[in-house]
Amino acid sequence: MRPPPRAIYDAMVMLQWAALPPQGSRSHATVTALSIGRLRLAMSQRLLDELRGLFFRPELQARLPSLTPAHAAVILQKTLEFADWFPNIPSKFSLPQHPKDDHLFDLAIESQAVYLVTWETRLLKLHEAHPTEAKRLRQLAPNLTILTPGQLAEALKIIPHAANN
Repeated sequence: MRPPPRAIYDAMVMLQWAALPPQGSRSHATVTALSIGRLRLAMSQRLLDELRGLFFRPELQARLPSLTPAHAAVILQKTLEFADWFPNIPSKFSLPQHPKDDHLFDLAIESQAVYLVTWETRLLKLHEAHPTEAKRLRQLAPNLTILTPGQLAEALKIIPHAANN
């Protein structure tokens, strides 16, 4: 049996998950894929720290009624349950125009992630806006696809269940 593919959800995708109302509501397909083991997250200390800083911002909690401190803590705990932990992430790739994203690329490379899930246009259009950097990333992470949560949900529909492999 093959292990499930790994994905990296950027902070805004994770915030979207955390902003979903707790229990009793529908779950996004990508969250369901995590909970049933069809997908694993890749997680590092830097990404976890970024999520903690984002989830517990008072102005976001005031704007997003479902993002209570208790619910944010639950989502962080679930994140860790659904993730493979990568403690040492070497710096291997940099996007000079947006260095704050470098840690996501480095985690993708180190974890051999198949998906980098984001809403960020600059990442989704990397191959168009920065072809030289995109080529280098492809060399370092040949199986990595950068896509939106909706595109990931579609991709997961065609990936056979790990138990069937």
